[in-house]
Amino acid sequence: MKLSRLDRGRSLSPFPRIAIPSIAVALVAALSVFTLAAAGPANHASGEQALPSSGSSTRPVDLGGFARSSASSVVAAALAASLPGVPSRYFEPPPTTHPDAPGRFILTGADLPDPFMLVTGNTAYLYTSEGNQAGVNVPVRSATVIGHWGPVHDALPDLPPWATPGFTWAPDVVAVAGGYALYFTAVVNGISPSMECIGDAFATSPMGPFKAADQPFICQADLRGSIDPRAFLDANGQLWLDWKSDDNADPNTPWPGHSRITKIWAERLSPGGHHLIGTAVEIFHPDEAWQGTIVEAPQMVLVQGHYWLFFSGNWFNQPSYAIGVASCSGPDGPCEDPDPTPWLSSNSQGQGPGEPSLVRDSTGIWLLYNPWASRVPHPTPPRPVAMVRVGFGPQGPYIGRRPPENLSA
Repeated sequence: MKLSRLDRGRSLSPFPRIAIPSIAVALVAALSVFTLAAAGPANHASGEQALPSSGSSTRPVDLGGFARSSASSVVAAALAASLPGVPSRYFEPPPTTHPDAPGRFILTGADLPDPFMLVTGNTAYLYTSEGNQAGVNVPVRSATVIGHWGPVHDALPDLPPWATPGFTWAPDVVAVAGGYALYFTAVVNGISPSMECIGDAFATSPMGPFKAADQPFICQADLRGSIDPRAFLDANGQLWLDWKSDDNADPNTPWPGHSRITKIWAERLSPGGHHLIGTAVEIFHPDEAWQGTIVEAPQMVLVQGHYWLFFSGNWFNQPSYAIGVASCSGPDGPCEDPDPTPWLSSNSQGQGPGEPSLVRDSTGIWLLYNPWASRVPHPTPPRPVAMVRVGFGPQGPYIGRRPPENLSA
């Protein structure tokens, strides 16, 4: 496999698996588990305190907890997030009482695929794929109160010369040395059959404007392309990027000798996010029947000393599309799905939920997703952004209980 960026770093020794980290390492890891500066848990004696609302029908939740959290709560979160066996209602909320309708819709209206949220200070930034928002390459909205989103802006107003307009998807934004990095997927110009690759862009503000590099950042041409980038920080504060090789691209196009079984890859990033370091490693591939031949949309997370990989499985435009969770030995894998059934599958809120990403606030850890699948090649009803609370118990991640509709921060 050959990646397209010529100035990437050279091979280094394999990254060590996590053991029980030192307190200093634990603090670094927990403060950046989801590639954002996240505050620790507030008082959780009463269980869950707040959940971003569904917009017009419920009260939105103030995100001021990110700014208000004390130093002691940040330290407590750091230790609990990284040290195994530390009990906390922050990580183990009561399980959902609405398994057939688990999500709270936090943005509706336009088609909003591939949602991702970055929180910095007291502001949340919500990024989505282009969807039906024509002319906006990477839509981004900001809010200090979830559900009260500001107007849409284009975080990447100018595409790089290699990218085809109208096909920019799966944005990911992470704080890096010197500002913020945006990783995105785009269709490559002038290639037949068509291929999607990953680009990188940089800005001093989460709103952008991000300026993209002139060449793709990752493009596994021998595997039909590369899509769905997602960055995260490991227990030692090292930045990584996960992505999917697009082996299942256009099944109607012949590809002799190719299995069409997709894979999830990982590689370290430089502190500034401009360069890959070492060698890309395959960390996951389909290992349960419900996934078919496809796993995609990876999201790695470290909780209480253990790495988990959230992902989507099966075809993106089918009711069988669903969200799974794999257990990982480390940031460079290997990962294995221990459950023969999806973690979140079709329910009364939609057929084919998928495209997961994670974010945390002072009340807990949340998963963003689309509650129903694309209908391509048929028209797709506009997909909202949904959110569920995630708990991490002895048996692994589970969906937490929704608070009452009128609960506010």
